[in-house]
Amino acid sequence: MPAVKASYRYILLLGLILLPVNCSVEKNTGATRLYHGITARYNIYFNGNESFKAGVLKISGQYKDDYGDLLKVFEFSDPSVVSVCRSDMETAIQKASKLISLKSITSKPQSKNKESEISADLLNRKEYNEWVDDSYLLIGKARFYKHEFAEAEPVFIHSINEANDPMIRKEASVWLSRVYNETGKYSEALRLLNDLDISGKRQKPLKAMYYTTLADNYIKQKKYSEAIEPLKTSLKYLSGKRTRYRLTYLLAQLNGLAGNSSEALSLYRDVVRLNPPYDVEFNARINIAGVFDPDSDNPKAIRRELEKMLKNSKNKDYLDQIYFALANLMMKEGNEKEALAYFRKSVSSSSGNRAQKGRSYLALADHYLAKPDFINAGRFYDSTVFFLNEKNPDYLALKTKAQNLGAVVSQLIIIQTEDSLQKVAAMSENERNTFINSIINDIIKAESEGRKSQYADRFNLGQYYENEMRFQENIAQEGKWYFYNQSALTFGRTEFRRRYGDRALEDNWRRANRSSISVMPAADNAGQTNGKETDTSKAVVDYKKPEFYLKNLPLNDSLLALSNEKIANAYLNAGQAFAEKLSDTGRATELLEKLITRYPSHELVPEALYSLYNINRSENNSISETYRQRLLEKYPQTEFSKILSDPDYYKKKLEEIRIAENLYEQAYNAYSGENFSAVISLCNEGLEKHGQNNLAPKFQLLRAYAVARISDERAFREELAKITKQWPSTEESRKALQIMAFLDQKLPELKIEEETIIAKEIFKADTTLTHVFSLIIADPAFNI
Repeated sequence: MPAVKASYRYILLLGLILLPVNCSVEKNTGATRLYHGITARYNIYFNGNESFKAGVLKISGQYKDDYGDLLKVFEFSDPSVVSVCRSDMETAIQKASKLISLKSITSKPQSKNKESEISADLLNRKEYNEWVDDSYLLIGKARFYKHEFAEAEPVFIHSINEANDPMIRKEASVWLSRVYNETGKYSEALRLLNDLDISGKRQKPLKAMYYTTLADNYIKQKKYSEAIEPLKTSLKYLSGKRTRYRLTYLLAQLNGLAGNSSEALSLYRDVVRLNPPYDVEFNARINIAGVFDPDSDNPKAIRRELEKMLKNSKNKDYLDQIYFALANLMMKEGNEKEALAYFRKSVSSSSGNRAQKGRSYLALADHYLAKPDFINAGRFYDSTVFFLNEKNPDYLALKTKAQNLGAVVSQLIIIQTEDSLQKVAAMSENERNTFINSIINDIIKAESEGRKSQYADRFNLGQYYENEMRFQENIAQEGKWYFYNQSALTFGRTEFRRRYGDRALEDNWRRANRSSISVMPAADNAGQTNGKETDTSKAVVDYKKPEFYLKNLPLNDSLLALSNEKIANAYLNAGQAFAEKLSDTGRATELLEKLITRYPSHELVPEALYSLYNINRSENNSISETYRQRLLEKYPQTEFSKILSDPDYYKKKLEEIRIAENLYEQAYNAYSGENFSAVISLCNEGLEKHGQNNLAPKFQLLRAYAVARISDERAFREELAKITKQWPSTEESRKALQIMAFLDQKLPELKIEEETIIAKEIFKADTTLTHVFSLIIADPAFNI
């Protein structure tokens, strides 16, 4: 008997040795299908699938959820996972591709005279190695994990259409739905899922995939209420501790967003009972405060729990989150003052959790916008965008909101600042000095006590724009005057810090390399160089001198007029920004009306009336018509009246611009051809016919260049001077000034001639007028 068994072993061994010789994929027999199926499954596919599983395992081990934000259904949805699993997925793709290349059997099996049903089924197949279908699916999944969605899509479509195994076709349908979810094709994803039959007792893994994918579809569309049921159902079919506590946590979040407070509360407690890692348990307990119902739950018990967590040393790195939870708790109870205090503590707590800072700033921003307090709201949206991760789904919307508010706030701050400075300027000298001295005394006192004065933030440019320090404890009590208003002082820090970093208040602070301008002294001679104070040290103590505050006050008529000009422009800009950026026609109308009422003779009034006409046209035609009539009656010759009175005005204006551009092009071509007389003639025509056009300074500059080529430096300088006088704020004027400076350096007599002419215009001898003179006597003994 042993000899017989040995013989069988030898025969089997010989068969395995000889089998490959006759098992080419070109032949389709039972033996070839068996051989290539076994070698495909236990060799190539096994290795590829193991690489795939290793990549998935790495994601689970390294991925960090942000439990303060809405969790993702699938960790692989986050683009950051690609770098974690890329090499493993590449290996999986290579192995699966190798299997398809070497082990695919597509030739038809040998036909017999009397075919059975089984052989008929075989004859209808396109692929006879069942592991080829699995390999296509593996390639699709690996490409999906690499976020190569465009490449994964056709692979899954191939599996749906060509796979022999119906389970592979169904699984490929779910994966294709996930591709569509990730690429925003939500209706196509839903169509695939709705067409899928998942009935049957032996489809538990498929059901788990189906319901999580359906929930993900709704969540990505922000249909949180609709996502609850499929996610809840998926938990019946899912296993694994991490998966269960993650999705239970997400289910609690969805119920909270849908307003199901009691259900959310219960689910967060379920998360705690699942004994997850401490950070998950901590966040679940924190979120209980955010979803509690003041009418049915016990807020005092929740507050005691949070205060207890504050004292726990394990939570020293989570204080910002606890304060945030307490703030939300106070808000729900209607205790606004205490809530804001906790939000302030949250943003000021030292923590590396930038996302939490972003959430706390966002809560403050939303609160102030609802009041509305636009300056504080704009300031906190600015901070929100600075701290939030750009991958946050709301980042772009919040960035746009911050920018739109910024356009409004920058103008409101100008109005507030100039009004405040005017009020201080209107004080008596004694009142003004007393007020400024009180500020200086507070700064000196704060420094002596080792604390930071509420006024100190503006005196170091780095600190002034330092985002971390933008929020002071006294925000709720801050006044409306410029020196008190931290909002006005700190708005815009983010942009400054991004551009310039931390800079002291010193000359040439914009320079990237300031060593050539301001050399810092050695430590033992701090503040002095060769016995003299440095510019930097002088700048630092300037804010302790009254002159620092007096320099911006409009203490004479010229400065007051300049201040009023700033206010008028700010009213116009703010009104237009409210209408265009925030769609707030009410406040836009209010600000533009203030401009007209406060400065009725200002040159901006026609534009304000035109804006009021446009702003109110869609909502109230009668009011809009009133503004139209006011504009046409009082300012008939303005550009804005012409636009309203002549329907073809724009068309005519465009034609005028086209003619001017054509004329300038002719002049430029003549200059290029060195026909300078023609240039002067064409430029004269342009200035005569299109003197109010934006091309006018360009005509004059080109004319000056032509004069320079046919005349002397004196004539050239005179032509340049015309530009600086008539169009002082243009780029052409700046260019003219540069050339004039060069000419004055090269030929100083030209400058002297100009100054002599100016002096003659200013000083004229007239012996009939009263004269003032001074007499200097060198000898004190001289008797007048």
